[in-house]
Amino acid sequence: MTHAHTLATGGQQVALLLYGLLRELDPARRRNEWSQAARESIGEMQVRVHVLLDRARSLEACPELTRRLHELADLLNEHVPARRLPATEMRDAWADYRGQLARAYEELSASLGDLSIHVPSLRPTNYARNAFHLTSATVALLCIQYLPGPEAIARMALIFAISAWTMEIGRRLSGDMNTQLMKLFGPVAHPHEHKRVNSATWYATALVFLALSADPMAAALAVTVLGVGDPVAALIGRRWGRIKLLNGRSLEGTLAFVGSASIAAYCVLRAWYPELVTMALPLAVGAALAGALAELVSRRVDDNFSIPISTAVGAWVVMLFIG
Repeated sequence: MTHAHTLATGGQQVALLLYGLLRELDPARRRNEWSQAARESIGEMQVRVHVLLDRARSLEACPELTRRLHELADLLNEHVPARRLPATEMRDAWADYRGQLARAYEELSASLGDLSIHVPSLRPTNYARNAFHLTSATVALLCIQYLPGPEAIARMALIFAISAWTMEIGRRLSGDMNTQLMKLFGPVAHPHEHKRVNSATWYATALVFLALSADPMAAALAVTVLGVGDPVAALIGRRWGRIKLLNGRSLEGTLAFVGSASIAAYCVLRAWYPELVTMALPLAVGAALAGALAELVSRRVDDNFSIPISTAVGAWVVMLFIG
């Protein structure tokens, strides 16, 4: 095992501890004892980081990762909120500290990514993003139902996708453009999207695939499952998720995804596809299950792309067997 791989593996373990701490500090999960539990997690990370930095000094490998670990060590050692702050100041202090930790996590994650080490993307509670998800799905669903034919739907999807990718290219070429776009979309963006292709762009790309290759009914189910299941899973998973599954997802969140997406998909089928009434329930559940499975296994592929595509495929499979 190379020195670089040894340090990268240790850095991954530290990053996963930090990821767990940030999840526990999420506003949706805070409980009465969260402050003490956070301090215990920070103490464990302090020990891990110092051991890793001692190893880095002797091995002289991965200078960028070592620099990020030094920055994290300073943050863990010197910026933890004081124990005896008044309650209102304590909440604000921890909220500010969480923001600092989140930025440190993103920097550490990027350094690990350069070494081909993957850690989960940080997805904090964001109610504005949840509302944006639902609104986008509603607009897409209405376009599918009321635009005059597949060609019009495809043109609209292409317009969205070209606009999204034009902005992505532009913000790669111009730091100022990236800054301005993140000011505009920052309220609905996850931290990692400031430097990577954002989920809305992947969603727009998925819409093009759906418009060109999927039946309108399957496309309608795809946008519905993503628009309802994904934000509901996030809300439930962050607040009550305890049983861990894959890629930072929880059993509670996945069940919430399947349940909410199945109900929403069933309502769409009953409202716009009455000819499918006898198979509406299996279609809805099959589509929701396919979307939930895609969310679980999506690691390097953005789930705003994988969920709608997988949902459409799931609906097609159900139709193949029971249609």
